[in-house]
Amino acid sequence: MVRARTKPASAAPFLQLLLTSLLSLSFGSVAVAQEPVPVVSIPASSEAPAAAQESEPVIRVIAVPPSAQPLIHEPAPRTAPEQVIEQLPGQVTEQQPAPIQPPLLEASPVPAAETPAAPVIAQEPAPLANQATKLPLLMFKSPLALRFSVYQRLAEAEQLADAQAIPMSGRVNLYLDASGLNRVSIASLSIRIDEQTLFDRALLAAETAALAERRDPLRLVRSSLSSGVHRVQATVTLMADAKGESAQLNIDQNLELASAGSDLELRIESGTLGKPGLVFRRLQRDESRKTSVISGSLEALGVNVGVVRYPPGADNDPAVGHARTLGRMGQAANGLVALLADAVQAGPNGHFDPPYWLAQAALLRELGVLDRAQAICDQLDAAKVAGAAVATERLLIAEARYSAGDYSAAEAQLVLSKRRLPEYRQADWRNVSGLIELARLRPGEARDTLKVADSESIEAFRYMAASTEALRATGYGRYNLAIAMIRSGDAARGRSWLDLLGRTASTDPELLELRDRANLSLGWQFLKEKQGRTALGVLGRVRSDGLSSNRALLGMGWAQLAPDGERLPRVTLRTENLRVPDQIGDLSAPIRNSLERLRVLEPEISGGWAGPSSFERDDPPKNRNDGLRRAITVWSALLGRDERDPSVIEAKLAIAHAQDQLRDIGAARTSYADTLTSLRNTDAAIERDAAFVKAGDLVASLSAIDLADDAALYGLMDRLRLEPGNDTSALYAAIGDQREYRQLAVSLQASSARLAALPASEASAALLAKLELASRQIALVQHDAEVLVGQRALLQLQSHRKMVGDYMKTALLLAARAEDTPAIELRNSETAPTP
Repeated sequence: MVRARTKPASAAPFLQLLLTSLLSLSFGSVAVAQEPVPVVSIPASSEAPAAAQESEPVIRVIAVPPSAQPLIHEPAPRTAPEQVIEQLPGQVTEQQPAPIQPPLLEASPVPAAETPAAPVIAQEPAPLANQATKLPLLMFKSPLALRFSVYQRLAEAEQLADAQAIPMSGRVNLYLDASGLNRVSIASLSIRIDEQTLFDRALLAAETAALAERRDPLRLVRSSLSSGVHRVQATVTLMADAKGESAQLNIDQNLELASAGSDLELRIESGTLGKPGLVFRRLQRDESRKTSVISGSLEALGVNVGVVRYPPGADNDPAVGHARTLGRMGQAANGLVALLADAVQAGPNGHFDPPYWLAQAALLRELGVLDRAQAICDQLDAAKVAGAAVATERLLIAEARYSAGDYSAAEAQLVLSKRRLPEYRQADWRNVSGLIELARLRPGEARDTLKVADSESIEAFRYMAASTEALRATGYGRYNLAIAMIRSGDAARGRSWLDLLGRTASTDPELLELRDRANLSLGWQFLKEKQGRTALGVLGRVRSDGLSSNRALLGMGWAQLAPDGERLPRVTLRTENLRVPDQIGDLSAPIRNSLERLRVLEPEISGGWAGPSSFERDDPPKNRNDGLRRAITVWSALLGRDERDPSVIEAKLAIAHAQDQLRDIGAARTSYADTLTSLRNTDAAIERDAAFVKAGDLVASLSAIDLADDAALYGLMDRLRLEPGNDTSALYAAIGDQREYRQLAVSLQASSARLAALPASEASAALLAKLELASRQIALVQHDAEVLVGQRALLQLQSHRKMVGDYMKTALLLAARAEDTPAIELRNSETAPTP
């Protein structure tokens, strides 16, 4: 998911107040506007540049609608700050901090005890009855229904091509899996059967990461082998360790394939001590075996004679595990097609265990086909199977609905999920519920909900697989709790929570950015209260090279000119922990102390430390002129940065006006002239970018970018100053659709070519006709998406140009005023009296 950089909707209120304050030459106070604009995140690829980057399937860029939404946390390191225009002298605009959503854990596999029966679930949505229209797209209820139909066609094509190339009677799938407590990283792999090489290459980074993280298998190759004894050999080269040494594992053994439907799995047993080992296992799908074990025999357990038996769609079905692995590699569409092809092969009478359907629902959710994913959960609930796993999937669907702005549908999924949701997921449920309440302008209810969620967040450490993700989830939950408290009127306690988060010690990039955001929000809140010294102390904690640094530097400059203010006391947060019994009461003192040192437990909350008694403060300037000079020094750090950034533009205007206040009219005139030149250059660049879009070059450039090259995509959009953010979310939604339709068009073309190369048959001819129709349908919706991309990009550029024009009018007026100012000699004097 990309954390989004957000920009102001309009500069008009700022400019009106700016003119009033500058013309009155008033630096006596600094005020901050009351209401924030929440920020959203846009999941994107893990290869995006620092300005806009996250981990999502390459095939899809998900964007939230332009409505004001809280930031959604995703497990990816880099985030981008919102860009909000602050007021120059006299009035400073700032937003209340924006709520942020923590990540939810991925759906857990269904325990064996919860899979008594395999429900029958329909495979494909029915087209609308009206067949008379000339537009094939209108045969479907929505573009999402069309997408699912295309996935189905691709699955049918894959199954037909594989059936002719590799008949089922001798088909063998070769999987790679890893087990044990120690994670292993595989560099390369070579597998030979009967002296013939089946697989020999280095693993991709995504393959290695997915195998190491989830322990689900990955299908390497599909081949044909006759029944009988075969010699299988494998060589696995592991990644080099810290000493630069690389281990190599080898295996050479004979395996007997005695029946159709047998697969092979190369398993890396990492264990806990010693060198990892290799083992080949034979996997046998057993259509007759029930999901429940009715006897204690080895045959019933499915481990007899060296064979691992499993029912179709079970949690240990390697096809299900392979689809999960593809999803974690960013190939959700490929994983979905693989599962659908399995169902096509099974035929209309085929039955699958619930894990198969839950895996399909998870992939559909990742692809944005939420209605279909929700329908699967409805049918699993109707069959009364896998209750906890279905509830968890509903929670994830609710999160997706929330991020799309569909609050009613999100709340409906939360209601359905709550009763059977596992205990360790309750905090996640409350986080999503609290965010919806914030979005619905119910801050009091959100405060109560998030307060309970935070009290349970420590317990998540006992259940979550990754402590880093637990820390992130806790951090985002506390941020949102602070926002809810501030919006509900409990500003003192909310600011104390922000201060706690702003003092967090961490090396995780995402937590560091969250810490910067907390300090930025808190610092501007203190500017609103005319607490200059406290604002300086808080804003000074923002990293100078972080994504929030521009706005922090702008605020630090204004803090130099704000009144010193008083020392503000903090609220003790220990009383916030209202859960009974205490969630850490059953931990021994040594363990609790260790967790506090690691900051897994926060001493201020767990009771080990009351925390600082007041907010941090910085030294004030000696006098007014010293404050002006210090402000100019701070703002000057922004001059070498992106001149299109509103914070940079405002810093240039502020520098010129501060020079005017210091009676250095010559420097002020030069600064105004430089600012005008920069604004004119920016305006000309926006005009060129608009012509670029109008000529269709943006769409052409997007279409020329490789679908896997997200760095190029974000580089292009950054050049146009159209980075992901609240105001560009609709644009990125259209770009995501265009990219997915491109991917589907490529897949349809490849499937058609593969079928055309097969011997002619009635089945292949009929399927080729379906693929051709699907290609025409996708071409229609792709064209619509491309038109929408151009329209929304032009709207954004027009908005940017209007903002630059407003800044330019302000700069012209101030520059003219500086030119007409009398007593230039006096104003240039360093010894002139302070007004």
